[in-house]
Amino acid sequence: MDLASRAFDWIASVAVAADGGLAWREDGVLFDDLYSGTAGVLLGCAEAEAAGLGTSHVADGARGRLLALARQGPGEATLPDDGVFSGWAGVAVALRAWSDTTGDAAAAQAAGQVTQQIAGRVRNTPPDPLRCNDIISGDAGLLLVLIADDADTSVQAAQILAGRLAEAAEPAPGGLHWRMEATTQAIMPGFSHGTAGAAYALAAAGRALHRPDLVDVATRGAEAILAAGNHPGGWAVPLQIPPRPDRPDVMYGWCHGTAGTARLFVLLDEIDPQPRWQHAIDACLGALRDSRLPARLYPGYWDNLARCCGTAGVGQFLLDRYQATGDTALLDWTAVLAADVAARALTTAQGVCWSNTEHTKTPPELAPEPGFMQGAAGIASWLARLHALRTRPASRVARPGPAWL
Repeated sequence: MDLASRAFDWIASVAVAADGGLAWREDGVLFDDLYSGTAGVLLGCAEAEAAGLGTSHVADGARGRLLALARQGPGEATLPDDGVFSGWAGVAVALRAWSDTTGDAAAAQAAGQVTQQIAGRVRNTPPDPLRCNDIISGDAGLLLVLIADDADTSVQAAQILAGRLAEAAEPAPGGLHWRMEATTQAIMPGFSHGTAGAAYALAAAGRALHRPDLVDVATRGAEAILAAGNHPGGWAVPLQIPPRPDRPDVMYGWCHGTAGTARLFVLLDEIDPQPRWQHAIDACLGALRDSRLPARLYPGYWDNLARCCGTAGVGQFLLDRYQATGDTALLDWTAVLAADVAARALTTAQGVCWSNTEHTKTPPELAPEPGFMQGAAGIASWLARLHALRTRPASRVARPGPAWL
C-alpha cells in the first residue's frame, strides 16, 4: 500500500494544469483518454479508493477535468472520437467508476450525459464501412459502455451496435471470428482488438438486453477461440491468425492473451454455467502458469509491467478469480507477481513509477507513464487492491469499474 501511495504521489507530480483541473501528458502530448490520460488516472483513483487508499491529491484534479470536458461537449474538447480507450466513452467509464466508489452524484450525472451523447451519435450517424469492431476504439467497447446506462437512448443505441457487431462476425474453424476492421487481413483472437472482446461485448449485451441470440453469437466466438488455442504443448490464445514470423506465437496479457480472453469464458459461465467454460478458465490459468511469468526467459519476453500487456493485467485477473473462488493460491500467486513489480519500481524525489522495456530500442527502458493501461495509475491501483484483499475479507473489497478491465 505504501508503494501504491508513493506512485500516486508521482502521478500528482507530473500532472499539468488544464481546464477544470489536472491532466497528464505522454511524450509531451496531453491526453484525457482512458488508456493514457486523465480518464485512466481517475479510474485508477477509483480502484485505489475502493481498496482504502486516499487519492484526493490526484483524484480531485482528474475529476474536475473530466467534468469540465463533459460540460464542453464534443465540439470544443480534445478527445478525438467516441472510443472507450481513445475517446468519450472512456470518460463515461471513469466518471461512473468514481461515482460508484464515492457516491459522487455529479460524476454519475456527467457519465450519463456523456453516454447519452454517444448514444445519440450512434443512432443518428450512418455506420462507417471502415469502422472498428474492437474493444479499444470500436463498436464492442461502445456497446459495453451503452449497456451500463439504462436511459432509453442508450438502450436503443445498444440494440443498433449489437446488431451490426453480430453481423460483422465471419465464419472460422469451430465458430466465428471478428476482424478489427473490415480491411484488416489478419485475425486477432484476443480481447483488445479481436474475437474475445467482440464476443464478450455481445454476451454482455445479450444478458442486459434479454437477447439470447446475441449470447449464441458470442458462444460461437468463444468456440472459435478454443479451437484456435489448441497446441501440442497445451492451450494458449494465438496472437494472430495467420502468425507473423516477427512476433511471438502467443501472448499472455489482457490485450492479446489469456488474461483478457479468460474474461469471455468467465462471463459465459455466469450466463449459462457449463463445464466447458470452467475448463476454458482453467486452461487460461494453466497457460499463465506454464508461461513462467514474470521470468524474463529471453530478450523481449515479459518486459511489460502494466495493465494492458503486462504483469498488472495478469495480476488483476488473478485477483478477480480469487474473489470469485476463494482460492488463496491465486492470492499467493498474485503476491509473487507484485514482488517482481515492486523490485522494478523506480524511486524519485516525487515518488515511485515504473518503466516498461522495449528490447529493440537503445536504451531499452521506456519513459515512465502516469496512465492506466501502460503506467503507474493501473499498476498502483492493482497493488492497492492486492493489499486490501490480503488484509480484509474478500467480500469487503469492492471492484469498481467494468469487469472486463
